[in-house]
Amino acid sequence: MIDGRTIALVDRLWRQHRVTLGVLAAGLAGFAFVITRVAPTPGDVGFLGGLMALLPPQIAELAGGQLALASPRGVIAFGYLHPFFLALLSAWTIRVSAGALAGEIGRGTMDLLAARPVSRAAQVMAAWVAMTAGSAALAAAAWTGTAVGLGLRSLGVSGADVSVLPVMTWLLFAAWGSVALLVSATRREAGSAIAWTSGFIATAFVLEFLARVWSPIGWARPLSLFAYYRPPELLQQGVHLTDALVLAGVTVAALSAAVLVFRRRDL
Repeated sequence: MIDGRTIALVDRLWRQHRVTLGVLAAGLAGFAFVITRVAPTPGDVGFLGGLMALLPPQIAELAGGQLALASPRGVIAFGYLHPFFLALLSAWTIRVSAGALAGEIGRGTMDLLAARPVSRAAQVMAAWVAMTAGSAALAAAAWTGTAVGLGLRSLGVSGADVSVLPVMTWLLFAAWGSVALLVSATRREAGSAIAWTSGFIATAFVLEFLARVWSPIGWARPLSLFAYYRPPELLQQGVHLTDALVLAGVTVAALSAAVLVFRRRDL
């Protein structure tokens, strides 16, 4: 499905969004670097462990638990869970998905694209490739900031030790990107696609947090994609196969649905 015509569409999207990608990459790299500067050294772990025990359990749970907050690995992992970090990646995902399908329809330029010998499936795939390639670049930029920071400060952790974080970050936003394309494939204006996708991502984030700290709704946690993205556990136990399979499954299912919907809809 990815041929020369699809690549031409990817290049078009790249030219539209490359400046934004550069700004977001710089922001993520800088943020990840700063996290390494505030992470505790191995000698501070005992003191911070006692201090973190005084925090409300809800605050500690947001970062993966009290032990996570008091260790270098835990603080680094928290950086990959921070709302600022997730917001920048979400901004890229929402921008590209909304602009590639619903945005083109709203501007009237989809008629020109549709008049070319390019299938609708190729248009969806081009948007997905551009979006996930950008997400990979952003995740790599964040990891680069982390690796540089760890190289300049002795925390007992190396860049290789945390290399699983950008991989799972990419997989999470590949899934969200597919969902975002499915939303965009059903809308006629970029604004509507942005609103719906933003709402889905924000609701999923809040649901995952509330389900962790409030047991009556604990059953709802698996409904959020963020439940399958757990940086503190990634650095302690490695990748859980179930998490990776769920995110990959959502990616394939949502992308397939986006192609099917976009093929059949009126432009």
